[in-house]
Amino acid sequence: MQKRNSGTSCQNGFTLIEIMAVLVIIGVLASVAVNKYIYIEATANLKAIQAGVTELNSRETLTWTNHMFSAGGYQNDGTVWTSMALDTFLGPEYSWSVAPSGTGGTLIFAGQSAALTRNSSNQTTPAKWRM
Repeated sequence: MQKRNSGTSCQNGFTLIEIMAVLVIIGVLASVAVNKYIYIEATANLKAIQAGVTELNSRETLTWTNHMFSAGGYQNDGTVWTSMALDTFLGPEYSWSVAPSGTGGTLIFAGQSAALTRNSSNQTTPAKWRM
């Protein structure tokens, strides 16, 4: 003779405690992921600004070299900057909140800005841009 349990049915599923535990774990993982994403984005924007500074320095060196080997030779930083000022567009993602000048400017990439300074060129070294 088999005994039948006629009053209860087989219930499958998760308890409320198990569901709450899973939601808490997912919430913690999501908050860590969001913070990591924000950090990575800010770091990437800073690296992009640094790449822009490197590009400006390369252009400065090229412009200075062109002046050194020109027929008139190097005259002063003003003539180098006049030539360089025409070549400060770094791409559509970059903008200048303070226009570049012979002493610096403020470069913006993806909402992050950096104040740049420009050291003057001389007879032996080209100008340098720094953050």
